[in-house]
Amino acid sequence: MIFRFGVVILCSIAFVALGSAQETETTINKSLIPLQANELSKFVPRGWKIEEKLTGDLNGDSLLDFALKLIENKPEKDQSGDPTERSRALLIVLQSQDGKLARAGVADKLLQCTRCGGAFYGVVEAPANVKIDKSVIIVEQDHGSRDLTNTTYRFRYDPETQRFILIGFDFADSDRLTGKNVSESTNYLTGVRRVSRGKTVTSSTIPRKKIFLEDVGSEQFEEDAEKRLNL
Repeated sequence: MIFRFGVVILCSIAFVALGSAQETETTINKSLIPLQANELSKFVPRGWKIEEKLTGDLNGDSLLDFALKLIENKPEKDQSGDPTERSRALLIVLQSQDGKLARAGVADKLLQCTRCGGAFYGVVEAPANVKIDKSVIIVEQDHGSRDLTNTTYRFRYDPETQRFILIGFDFADSDRLTGKNVSESTNYLTGVRRVSRGKTVTSSTIPRKKIFLEDVGSEQFEEDAEKRLNL
């Protein structure tokens, strides 16, 4: 009886420790990122590094701009050889005619961390895929175990506010055992939201409003989608 009680206590401590680690996930300190600089490296604060650099004209001025996927500058693996948990951030930098660089947006809660992929990725680092297509920044992520969640975010430069806004969000939940799929696609430019459950597709309209890159958090967006879809 004493042995079983001790095991329960140890398991409880382990779960609490795991929960605490997840709750204390690091977010980038935006105040350490300058508004302007003469080279990309100066936008990267201490303790972070560039995981991936993407280039493209993001604001329609025919100049190359940058989407930087930043990651915590920590060892990739711990002493046991398992991947460490490293947070990510998305930094957008625009280039002017005179070659000067300006910070145009920072998303500190959008990209999933390297250990946020769930059992689907196991001990392999979970990706946070970013690409540029026709001046649109696209972020694709997935995570889960039996239930796999896939999300896609699309951002575009808004000349009126001179900021990047969310123009599309796709959410899909797939049961890998039963094959059941539920998905939702929202166009924030038209205000149309489509929901698919198997072969059934329904449409609705939502109020059109501008959602800025800095205000998009993947956990909150997924949680809201799950509530709407009764998952």
